[in-house]
Amino acid sequence: MLKLLDAVIFNAIAGNADAHGKNFSILHGDEGPRLAPLYDLLATVAWPDLSPRFAMKIGKRATLAELDARGWIAFAADAGLGLPLIRRRVAEISEAAIARAPGVAQALAGHGLDDEELSDLASIIAERAERCAITFRKVPE
Repeated sequence: MLKLLDAVIFNAIAGNADAHGKNFSILHGDEGPRLAPLYDLLATVAWPDLSPRFAMKIGKRATLAELDARGWIAFAADAGLGLPLIRRRVAEISEAAIARAPGVAQALAGHGLDDEELSDLASIIAERAERCAITFRKVPE
């Protein structure tokens, strides 16, 4: 459940509005069921012609711009998870995205990708992470 929660938060921050149920799988092995590594990840936010609407709403909110305190409260209730846990994971993943986005863009530079577009995307993701973190700070204890 925690890895699935992290995936939801990551997709919202990364601008992957196309994350839907068929993008998540469960692996069954000797250690029991576990979430498969994430796949079909893309930052739909990089293509302005694509809709910013989440394929699966978060707390009945369809976009990051709509995600507010009540949305996080609804999400916690829908997921059957405690609000303090969600608050902590949003903060941790947001901080990590802000810190790592520039380095990831730099690491991908020179591999046939446009350096300026990579930098722009890193900035967009860092801004989305900050918005996600700020929005969540407005959730009452």
